[in-house]
Amino acid sequence: MNIAIKLLRHAVGLLTHHPLKTVTVVAPALLLMGGVGLIAALAVPEVLLVTATNPDLNALQPGILTLVLFVAFVLSYALMAILWHRHTLSDSGRPHPITVRLVGGYLWRVAALALIQLAISLALVVPLIFASHSGNVGNGGPTPSSILLTTYIIQVLVLWLSLRLSLILPAAAIGQPISLRLSWQYTQPLSRPLWAVAAVLALVKTLTAGLLTLAGTSSPFRMLMLDLPVYILEGLLIFSVLTTLYAYQVQKVKLTPS
Repeated sequence: MNIAIKLLRHAVGLLTHHPLKTVTVVAPALLLMGGVGLIAALAVPEVLLVTATNPDLNALQPGILTLVLFVAFVLSYALMAILWHRHTLSDSGRPHPITVRLVGGYLWRVAALALIQLAISLALVVPLIFASHSGNVGNGGPTPSSILLTTYIIQVLVLWLSLRLSLILPAAAIGQPISLRLSWQYTQPLSRPLWAVAAVLALVKTLTAGLLTLAGTSSPFRMLMLDLPVYILEGLLIFSVLTTLYAYQVQKVKLTPS
């Protein structure tokens, strides 16, 4: 537990020690992300309605602009991660320049991790759905509290697995790629503390999702003003945790608040 607290403390310290510097470092990605969000709110507002707390994909109108905006948003989010990883790991040496190849390498690793997360989530959720239906025949559906608890537990499991495998992302960002197997090996000594880290991150995601739901954001512009900053902060927190893990396990940097 002590190591988990140190990991989280260091990760948060990276973000809060010089907040203006944090904003400056990721400013190019924030500008791109904000521009994409503004265009979406004006031209295809249904995109924002889907990407918030409403998962109904039927509202989307397929089109070139929707696809372009989706790709641009993914690129902006990846750019934010790359810029942050490179900034926070720069003390260990000059990273390779940002190139199309580097960004492409980062993106395919993100896609690979997303597929792994999706497969694990389905493997966990589908049996639970069948068990829920079979166990509640004639008794009504599952209670909201049981759904919330189940969702939280699944998030913890998926986040723990992601933390074990995701060292490939900061490594790729600084131009020193490693394999999934090597990431798993590097994080093996921290496998138990990472459960606590995953639990905290899952709690943050659950609470923020709940607050956004309570806010009742039904306007695309309100969603842009409320949801996007939350997603950015959540992303930066996770990127900082990965940076901390990489620095601690791969570069053998001492864990101290930055």
